[in-house]
Parts: sequence; structure tokens; C-alpha cells
Amino acid sequence: MGETKYQKKDNSIITVDEIKSILSDYRIGKKPLAKLLGWGETTIIRYIEGDIPTNAYSDKLRALMDDPNYYYEILLANKDNLTGVAFKKSKKATLSKIMESKICVVAQYIVNKANAEISPGRVQSMLYYSQAFFLALHNRELFDEDYQITYNNMPYLKLYDNMRNRGVSVLELNDDSLNKNEKEIVDAVYDAFEWYGPRALRTLSNYEKNAMRVSRDKENSKVITKDVIRSYFREICALYQVNHPEEIREYPDRKLAELKN
Repeated sequence: MGETKYQKKDNSIITVDEIKSILSDYRIGKKPLAKLLGWGETTIIRYIEGDIPTNAYSDKLRALMDDPNYYYEILLANKDNLTGVAFKKSKKATLSKIMESKICVVAQYIVNKANAEISPGRVQSMLYYSQAFFLALHNRELFDEDYQITYNNMPYLKLYDNMRNRGVSVLELNDDSLNKNEKEIVDAVYDAFEWYGPRALRTLSNYEKNAMRVSRDKENSKVITKDVIRSYFREICALYQVNHPEEIREYPDRKLAELKN
């Protein structure tokens, strides 16, 4: 496991500070983390004191650091290796870490609503329409991210890749993770669009995308900004008489019929 003392920073091996960040972010002690991973209980202590992890152990730790969902899966699978207090403390911290980003909260709310029987691609559609109608009806964003023009038509690509790689599962959300207005919009979008298959949703979103102005963000990526989406969907709401969340279903029902004809 450990080899020699750190002489210099090796970018391929996790650093002491990065290991400390795992302990801090997930509110877990050095011995409990080692037990959680099925390692000798002094393993993390020795790494903190300067022993160099092997590549395999380093990769494992880095994966935990980079992906709180992965850590959460291991935490649940191996919770019997921890005391009840240590497990509850780490679980609470990990869920808070996972939900740091509002788009992740909305995505998880959608996954929970579907009881995890939903594809990452369909979550993308639900996110897009939730953002669009929230902008139009409440004049403010549901989450920060702009709609990206991507090779696979997944507008929130980083989240999509994460969900595709780890899969989707039900996670606990605090009751106040989303407010009443946010839940109303997401619920209404889910109810309005869940009936339609991937082909119908792709046809509809492509029609909308072609009608909206594309610009470049600070990284020179093609995006449709939230302001553009707001303006477009305000027109949609006026045209299809969508004034309240429960009326959102009028839009896909009527628009898809129009496109079909």
C-alpha cells in the first residue's frame, strides 16, 4: 500500500491535502474511511503522515473525491463497517455535497418522482422544460446553467455524463430543497411531458432550438442563453394560453399535433 515518504508532488498520485478534503467534505474520520473501503484501519493515517498510496489506492481515493455519488454508494453498501453515529454524520454531509448545485437538486427531484425509472436523456428534457417554463412564468431562473449545443443533443452535458456513468437512483432530499413554486413547475412539466417518447421530445426540442438564437459563452461553446429561452417561452405561453403550471400540458399536446400535421 504505502511506499515511501512524499518527496515532491506527483500529479498522478492523490495528495495529502486532497485526502484531507475527502475527510472534511464527507465528515468522516481517518480510521472510519479506511474501514469503509475495507482497508487496514491505519491506512489513511499513514497516507496523511506521508506514505505514498499505490496507484490503485490513489485512484480509488481520487474517485471518491471527484464524485460524491460514488462515495455515497460505497457509504450505503458498507455502512455496517461504521458506527451508527459515524454513518449518519457522513450520510448527511454527503447528501449536502451532492446537492450543492441547484441543477443537481432539480435532477434528483425528477429522478425521485420517477422512482428512478427514468433515463438520463429524459431527465435532460425535463430539466430543459422546467427551466423554460420557470423562466417564462416566474421571470427568474430555476438553475444557473445555460442550454449547451452539444454533439448528442444533451443540453446539460456534464450532468448527463455523470448520470449515465453512475446510473440513477433515489436519494433523500430535504423538504426545503425546492420551494413551492419550483416544485409546482417541475411537477407540471413532468406530468405534461412524461407521456411522450424520445422521438417526440427530440422533434419538439429541435423545432424550438432552431427557432432560438444561438450565442457563445466565455469558453466559446455554443449555448442558448436563459434570456433567449425566457423570451421564446413567454411567447409560447401567450400563444398557447399557459398562465399557470397546470396549463403547461396544453403546449406539448397542441404543438406536437401541429408538427405531426
